[in-house]
Formats: sequence, structure tokens, C-alpha cells
Amino acid sequence: MSQIGYAMQFKGSAGPKEGKENELWAKSGSTTNGLSTALGAGGPTLSIDEAAGQRASFTSNVQMLEDGSFTEDGTIDFGEAGTIDFSTIGTGWMGPSAVDGLTHGGISWRIDGGTGPLAGATGIITSNFTVSGAGEVTDNQWGVIFVGD
Repeated sequence: MSQIGYAMQFKGSAGPKEGKENELWAKSGSTTNGLSTALGAGGPTLSIDEAAGQRASFTSNVQMLEDGSFTEDGTIDFGEAGTIDFSTIGTGWMGPSAVDGLTHGGISWRIDGGTGPLAGATGIITSNFTVSGAGEVTDNQWGVIFVGD
């Protein structure tokens, strides 16, 4: 069994599903990149270095619940590295952020399977995201994927 970790920032959009009450869609992409954090007197600073390489894509369906929480399922396509399918562990949460007009939230997903080199994948992904009033999404993900040898 191999363990694969990844950290990526996805950017894209989200909005209501046409004809579906309390359902949203999300679609975003990420170039292969490096994330690093520097600690200094002003607090932690995140640096994102985009590198040449394949683009990963993310699509999901979001079901809003009455209490403001939500569930989500979808697929992340890592190009030649394969795809993974995921679904919510428990529920996610989102609400107003400290920035006017910006929603902030978080969720954990279970990896339900995969294709290609990620066939049979299991693991967990966490997402910490923001959504602007115009539906622009920035999604910071950390995932740990287990695949068989």
C-alpha cells in the first residue's frame, strides 16, 4: 500500500443548479504547483508557485441543508495520474468571513475510489475554501490518498 499526499489550490466558480432547490454545483482547476508557508513577525505567509505541468480539475454537487451545513460529492481529475471520487464525511459548514461579501467554509471528504493509477484509492481530503458574492471559488485542499501496490 502506498500513501500519497497532495496540497493544491483550486480556483473556479460555483452557483445554483438550474431547476434544483438547495443544490449547487462547483467547478475549478489547479495547475500543478508548490505551496509553502513562511513564518515571520507578521504571521504565516502562503506562497504559491505555479509549475509547468498538467492541470487538475474539480467538479462537485453540493446539497445545502436547512441549518446552513451541506454535503458534497464529486470527482477530482489529476490527468494522467487518474481520478478520484469523493463524498462528505459528516457535513461541511460555510458562513460569513471577516471580509465583507466573502463566504468561508470547510469540509472533509472520504475518497470512495479512483481510476487509472488511482484505481481502488481510499483516503481523506480536507478543504478550506472561500466563495465571493460573484461565485468565485478559492479552494485549498490537503489530501492523503492510499493506493494498492
